Amino acid sequence: MLPTGRIRRGPAPLLDDAVLTQRFDWETRTLLRHYRWIELTHTGEYARMGLLDRDAAERIRRAVLDLTPEQVGAERAAAMSDPLFALERCVQAHVPESAHAWHVDRSRNDVQACAQLMLGRERLLETATAVSRLARAALQTAAGHTESIMPGYTQHQTAQTMTFGFYLAALAEAVTGAAESLQALFDAVNLCPLGAGAMAGLELPWDRGRIAVALGFDGPQPHALTSVASRSWVLRTAGELSVLGTTLSRFLTDLIWWSGSSCRFIDLPDELAGISSAMPHKRNFPILERVRGMSGHLVGLSYDLMIGQRNTGYTNLVEVSKESTRFLEDLFTTCHTMLALFERVVTDVRFHPERARRVVRDELMAASTVANHLTLEHGVPARDAQVLVGAWISAALERLGPADTLTPGLLSAPDLVSAGERLGFTLALTENEVRELLDPEAGVWRKQTAGSTRPEQVRLLLEQVGDRLAAVDRGAAERSRWLRDAWEHTTGTKAGELT
Repeated sequence: MLPTGRIRRGPAPLLDDAVLTQRFDWETRTLLRHYRWIELTHTGEYARMGLLDRDAAERIRRAVLDLTPEQVGAERAAAMSDPLFALERCVQAHVPESAHAWHVDRSRNDVQACAQLMLGRERLLETATAVSRLARAALQTAAGHTESIMPGYTQHQTAQTMTFGFYLAALAEAVTGAAESLQALFDAVNLCPLGAGAMAGLELPWDRGRIAVALGFDGPQPHALTSVASRSWVLRTAGELSVLGTTLSRFLTDLIWWSGSSCRFIDLPDELAGISSAMPHKRNFPILERVRGMSGHLVGLSYDLMIGQRNTGYTNLVEVSKESTRFLEDLFTTCHTMLALFERVVTDVRFHPERARRVVRDELMAASTVANHLTLEHGVPARDAQVLVGAWISAALERLGPADTLTPGLLSAPDLVSAGERLGFTLALTENEVRELLDPEAGVWRKQTAGSTRPEQVRLLLEQVGDRLAAVDRGAAERSRWLRDAWEHTTGTKAGELT
C-alpha cells in the first residue's frame, strides 16, 4: 500500500467498484500513452537539471517504454486505483538508489490535466478530419446536381426555384466552416499545463518551454492556476460539436421531408432503407432519423459537460477534472458515428429530377420576377409593383373552386393588365412575355449575384469550398505531423509502436 498520510485504509468497496475501478480501467486504456509521454518528458528534465545521471535516466526511460497496460492494471489495488501511482510502482523497481530525486517536486494535478488535454487535442483533429470527409462528400454530390431543379421553401411553403446542388453546397460550406473552427480551436487550446504543479507552480527550475515542445504543444499555458483548474477546452469543444449537431439536424430535417411521400425528391439505396411491418407499402429511411437523433445527443452531452463545471471553485477538483469530463469520450464517439452515417447518406443519395421538376412547374414560384419586371421594364414603382402582382394573384384565386389549386397556367397577361388598370397603371404585356416570366425553371438562371443558385455561381462556390477543404486537410496533416514528430523525438519510437 502506498503511504497515504492520515489515510490508513483503502477505498470503500462501493466507491472502488462503482467509481474508482471504472475510471482506472478507462485511464489505463486511454491515457496511459500520454502518461508515459509525460513521464519521459519529466525524466528528460530531471536529467537536464542534474537530478538524474545518464544511466538512471536511461533505465527509467526503458522501464517506461516497456510498460504495458497489464502491468499497470496488476498494481491497481496497491495503487489505490490511481493509474499514476500504479505507473510509479511499476517503474520504481527499475529506479536505482542514486535516483532518489525521481518524482521530486511533481504533482498529479498538472499531469492529469496535461494528459486529458493531449487526448482532447487528438480527438479534435480526428473529428475535424471526419467533418472534412462529410464536407467533401457533400461537395462531390453537389457537383453533379448544379442544374437539378427543385423547389425551395420558406415557412414550409414553395417560394423560389433552386437546385439540389445549390442546397448541398450550403451543407458543404457549413460543414467546412465547422472543420475550420475545430482546427482553430486546436490551435487555441494547444498550450501545455505541465509545470503548474498542484496549482501555484513548482519549486525546481523546470523549463516549461522545453516541456511544451517535447509534448507537442505550441508553448506553456502562462498561468499555473489556469493550467490545472480550467477545462474550458472541454466546454469549447462541446460547444463546437453542439453547434455542428444543431446545424446538421436542420439539413437532416429537410432530407427526411424530401424523402417522404409528400415530396419523394430523394431516395436512398436498399441497404440504407427500411420497411414498415404494419404498412408494407412504405419505404422508410430510419438512418436519417438515427443521425438526427444523434445530433441531439451532442447538444445534451455538451450541456452535461457545462453543468459539471458550473458553480465549482476555480481550482483543481476531482469533480471538474474527472467527473465533469466523464462523457467527453461519448461526445466524440457519438459525433464520429453521426458524421460517418451522414457521409454515407450524402454519398449514396439519389435525386429524382422529374418529381422535383413537376412540383416546380405546378407551383407559382416567380411572382417576385414579375414584380421586378414591371418595375424595370414598365416603370411601375417597386412597392406598387408588388401590390399589383398581389392583386393579380388574388383575382385568380377568387375564380377557383374550393378544390382547385392556383398554377402558373391560370395566370394570364390580360388579367395582369386589368389589375394594373385598377391601380392606375397602363401596361403593354403580351402573353408570351408573361409565360416567359412565369417559367419557374428559368428562375435559377435569372439570379445574378454571387452565392446564388445560378449553376455557374454554384460551381464557383463549390470550387471555393474545395480550396478551403484542401487548406483544412493540409492543416490537419501539419498538426498531426507536429504531434508525431514530438512523440518520436521524446520517446525515440515511431508513432504506433507503443499502445
